[in-house]
Amino acid sequence: MGRSQVRLLAIPVVLALLGAGCGKNRDAAPAASAAPTSSTSTSNSVGATTPRTDAKPAAPMFGDAPWPCGKATTPNTDSGTEPGVTKDAIRIAGGDDAGYVGSPGLNHEMSDAMKAMVSRCNDLGGINGRVITFNYFDAKIFEVAAAMQGVCDGNNFYLVGQGWAFDAQQEEIRLKCKMPSVPTYSVSAAFAHGKDVFMGVPNPSDEMSAGYYAQLATLMPEAVKHVATLAGAFSATQESRDKVLAAAPQFGWSFVDAKLEYNPAGEADWTPFVKQIKDSGATMMYWSGTCLPGLQLFAQTAKANGLDIPIVTDANHYSAQCAGANTDGALNNVYVRLTSIPFEEAATNKATQDFVDLIKQKGGDVALLGTQSASSFLLWATASSECGADLTRACVLANLAKITKWTGHGLHAEDNPGQNHPSSCNIVLKIEGTGYKRVTPDKAGTFECKSSWVVPITGTPALAAAKLDANRISQQFSAG
Repeated sequence: MGRSQVRLLAIPVVLALLGAGCGKNRDAAPAASAAPTSSTSTSNSVGATTPRTDAKPAAPMFGDAPWPCGKATTPNTDSGTEPGVTKDAIRIAGGDDAGYVGSPGLNHEMSDAMKAMVSRCNDLGGINGRVITFNYFDAKIFEVAAAMQGVCDGNNFYLVGQGWAFDAQQEEIRLKCKMPSVPTYSVSAAFAHGKDVFMGVPNPSDEMSAGYYAQLATLMPEAVKHVATLAGAFSATQESRDKVLAAAPQFGWSFVDAKLEYNPAGEADWTPFVKQIKDSGATMMYWSGTCLPGLQLFAQTAKANGLDIPIVTDANHYSAQCAGANTDGALNNVYVRLTSIPFEEAATNKATQDFVDLIKQKGGDVALLGTQSASSFLLWATASSECGADLTRACVLANLAKITKWTGHGLHAEDNPGQNHPSSCNIVLKIEGTGYKRVTPDKAGTFECKSSWVVPITGTPALAAAKLDANRISQQFSAG
């Protein structure tokens, strides 16, 4: 899997949260951007959205909003009975799949971002004077249950900024120990709609931010009429593909019979897949997986065998490693979707530049999933700081449920974490040489947004397994 990230959203983003009021209602309308082509409208308080301002900030800023961190203005009153919380300290947990032997370092950029955000927050005084300890757990792809048990046994207040590819395997344990989570991303429907789960970049399984497919239909109206799909034969990629098969036809897409699956551990020869796609008459291919080595090897085989069609894929293919590996040009026809400002355009967006500067200062690696980790950390820290002198899980959950307009201080397009709705905005990029080129919208630092681009998803195997209740909460692993 290289060092590219497991899916957002994710768009990537990416991604599952409880609603305001009772804390579970997720039926409110999807988030719609107040500025259809602008990334400059951001949330700087619970449930509120204000434009950026050039006025001198009164407090240290991240992006276009103050850090939700600082010293206590009055003494904390925590009794010590809340898991992971004392008057002067908080323990949170997180992690990734970096120890996976098939791809050493997988998604480590998420934990790099978490460590940097925690460090900076502590520099500013922590959460109302409580110093944060970040406890790291490596799920190594296949050891999710062990990682989750470690989180439960480790006296942690919250699980924050983690991302584990097989996240459904944690749910029975997480629910049993009543561990709330504000993760970087979700994969399974069970976790995307999990109880007490909120996400900076929501990725629900019953809705999809499908602007990418509308934009590609405008860019390549003939190509989208004959689309093949190629996905790994495991849940993480199958669920992504199934959502595309459900959503894209609403924007004029049609799929050929070549709905193929590859061995997620890798293929010795990609030629049979190339031949089947050629024989199907496909004029475009949707790929679900990771860039390195899988997509690169497929693209190289396709090039060698005369298959030259656009390959469309998800935001995890936006990484320096992916484009950097394209020295032979085999990936030049790969299109990627984003709901965040590209790093190449950091100068146009303060939050992006602040993120890049902080990660580099703290010695980490910059990657798109890291921005989602940062957004989720800020979401959790904002909800926690609002609790003031008495910090409890219930208080944080109630505050998270009220946050219905969120941009991660300007890191990404506006979405609705409190009610688990994705963004209605999108950017299309294309790999060109060893970098990325903006395709649409043309202007740097902007998104294209339409409320109609958030579409319902029904009938997928993942949704059936998740057993959503009337509040869009999964009952797949509930005690009942």
